[in-house]
Amino acid sequence: MIIEVEKFLPEDLVDDLVAFSKTNTDWQVQEMQENLPRKRISWLADSPIETAHMWFESLPLFSHLNFMGITLWKDDVDFWMSEHIDNERVKIAVQIYLDDRKSPGTQFGDRLIRYGRNRGYIMHNNPSMLHGVPDQTPHEGRLSIYALFQ
Repeated sequence: MIIEVEKFLPEDLVDDLVAFSKTNTDWQVQEMQENLPRKRISWLADSPIETAHMWFESLPLFSHLNFMGITLWKDDVDFWMSEHIDNERVKIAVQIYLDDRKSPGTQFGDRLIRYGRNRGYIMHNNPSMLHGVPDQTPHEGRLSIYALFQ
């Protein structure tokens, strides 16, 4: 099941994450996606990353699940991802886009979750939850926060 969401995060947190992404240079390659033009920051104390981590960890909606953490993703303009199914350890994945660039969202079968500021999806993972990022133009890069629950 996919739930499309809008205005999911507090606006001040979105602002802080966007500003942080422009000033931080400690981006790392995303494990198991080394061949893709995607960078990540998974933890940095006393930063908007820590604030977002605590915000997701305290969400009552997912209090029955184990919070696995968040990742701030920065995708380059040539990023795309073929359709795939996430690891079975993932029960719930939440991806929230952080800005309004002209970029592709995430495709779930015939349903496209549009890219845009403070919008995205909650995905209840299952063996038929095929999804990917279309290879399309225009593509101005993507910035998002990704949270996992088990």
